Amino acid sequence: MALHSPALSRRTLLAGSSALALAGGISPVSAQARQRITVAVPVGPRVLEPVREVSNVLFRTAYNIFDTLITVDFRDNSRLKPGLATAWRRTEPRVLELDLREGVRFHNGDLLTAEDVAFSFGAKRVSDPAAPGHALSRPFLGTIESVTAIGERQVRVVTRAPDPLIEQRLAGWASQIISKRAFEAAPSFEAWEKAPVGTGPFSVAEFRLDQQLTLRAHDAYFGGAPTVRELVFRVVPELQSRLNALSTGEADIVTELSPDHFSTVAAMAGREVVGGPIQNIRALAYDKNHPVLADARIRRALGLAIDRKAIVDALYAGRTTIPPGHQNPAYGDLYMPDYPAPRFDPAEARALVRAAGYGGQPIPYRILPNYYTLQLQTAQILVEMWKAVGLNVDMQVRENVGAVTSPAEGRGIRDWSNTIFWNDPAGVLVRLFGPNGPTQRVFREWSNEEFNAQSEILSSSLDTAARKAAFRRMLEIFDRDDPAGTVLHDLTMFYGKRKDVAWQPYPIEYMDFRAGNMG
Repeated sequence: MALHSPALSRRTLLAGSSALALAGGISPVSAQARQRITVAVPVGPRVLEPVREVSNVLFRTAYNIFDTLITVDFRDNSRLKPGLATAWRRTEPRVLELDLREGVRFHNGDLLTAEDVAFSFGAKRVSDPAAPGHALSRPFLGTIESVTAIGERQVRVVTRAPDPLIEQRLAGWASQIISKRAFEAAPSFEAWEKAPVGTGPFSVAEFRLDQQLTLRAHDAYFGGAPTVRELVFRVVPELQSRLNALSTGEADIVTELSPDHFSTVAAMAGREVVGGPIQNIRALAYDKNHPVLADARIRRALGLAIDRKAIVDALYAGRTTIPPGHQNPAYGDLYMPDYPAPRFDPAEARALVRAAGYGGQPIPYRILPNYYTLQLQTAQILVEMWKAVGLNVDMQVRENVGAVTSPAEGRGIRDWSNTIFWNDPAGVLVRLFGPNGPTQRVFREWSNEEFNAQSEILSSSLDTAARKAAFRRMLEIFDRDDPAGTVLHDLTMFYGKRKDVAWQPYPIEYMDFRAGNMG
């Protein structure tokens, strides 16, 4: 089946997916009278502690529970702005000092102090190698040597070397501030990570794994009390069931909407579609410990066999983009639009397969059925494209992320998405594939000495030209010399929602229900 053929229609590629004809709804409810917002999601997080899970499903929920010292204004070109800190300054090349906001209260009523901030980055939570959040926090916080209180409302951050991104790190994932007293009062870390205490606009009311997360408005929130009293994230795995919930009013917002169902939502009274591409690259990751994937020629062939434009046009109606390599325009001066986008060259892919002496051994490809928009359909198309160049890829559907990443059954290829937390390539390629990233430290799928050496330059140099040269070399290694994976396209986040819910999405996975983003 020649899936790359221009004559192949979107209908053909989506064969087997059902079209739903729903209409109707309930009368609009004013924002002032709204007591609850229900968001129907396909998958929920396993825990609520940010240093214990790095996932799209936790990003959207945890953003409402916690705050960071510095914040990102996604409505203003992702500029850094005051968060729990009102001001910050570099006093030395490795030292950043921050002044804390006065009068901030945690969900338990305690006032935020510098001790809470130091504890949040300290040994019991992340900095000690034995700490439960150490491993997953290293790609984000690994450059930090210490965080200390130098006054009741002032902290000092010292990095191991000059860090061009320390302000962005403090505005990003794993830098959420928690209550020291609440952490120490929790009966165990397992209990804490199910009901953590932050300063965000909502506190945790109830968390039922794989079912529902209920958050309650934090009226003492320093940014203003939320206009919604209760926020519910309900797990509804099937898209058709989520659409039904949107139509009947059981859900106010549904996530992971596919373009194939835009017309369905448009036909519902009082409903609309919002969202689009976000700062996240949909990718594949390769485990080069697998005997077939140990050969870089096979990994290159996997990438060359993919007709990304056919996938984007067929599944996404052309409403997302294929980036020039593992890049995003948010990188500013380090963005290289002249770098070549991933090529579709099935003839070269076949030649590489032959040269590698590949004998048809199955290559495992583990996926979740509905973690990403149109994930199953994408995987089915990829398997056919690989088959067309002589690669026998065995798609294996798993029930949870742990089963996808576990090496027990022999990993091969897995789905991934690479969130751009910081407007810099070090926030993605280094964070995920570098020496302290999950690819090398957690999953142990891939490593490359030269890539790691260039990662060090990109992470610590203050010279833009040197950083750009290091980044380009890292892209070449990633794409050509020793592929760690391959880029597919920019990830999309489309939502169906009630028109009378005055919420708008950000160009990232976070779902913000603060008063400022609720009309």
